[in-house]
Amino acid sequence: MGDASPGEMLLKLLSAWNEADPGARDTILDEALAASFTYEDPHAPDPIQGAQGLAGFLTIFRKNLPDAILLPQGAPRVTHDTAMVAARLDRSGTPFARLVFVGSAGSDGLTRVTGFVESE
Repeated sequence: MGDASPGEMLLKLLSAWNEADPGARDTILDEALAASFTYEDPHAPDPIQGAQGLAGFLTIFRKNLPDAILLPQGAPRVTHDTAMVAARLDRSGTPFARLVFVGSAGSDGLTRVTGFVESE
């Protein structure tokens, strides 16, 4: 994780949702995530483990919603090693969903991120 704050790592991770190139997306995940990482949200049937697991989830997301863009709404709020940021998911330029992401970080990156989704 280096000198990056949990908020910076969370924003970096969210940028992976918008990356169409799988190789570039993998690089983002490698830079943002700890070796031991878990992701969960209501659209994942079970918690997703590791960077490879999240890469697979994001590949499906990009395939199902190729016109979607995830837009963080303001700066993350940070308390110690935990960050929270609100975001909006747009499809073809139209608001589609509101989200909140909460991430916890360790010395080597994000260890856990939970996404909460509401329809727009």
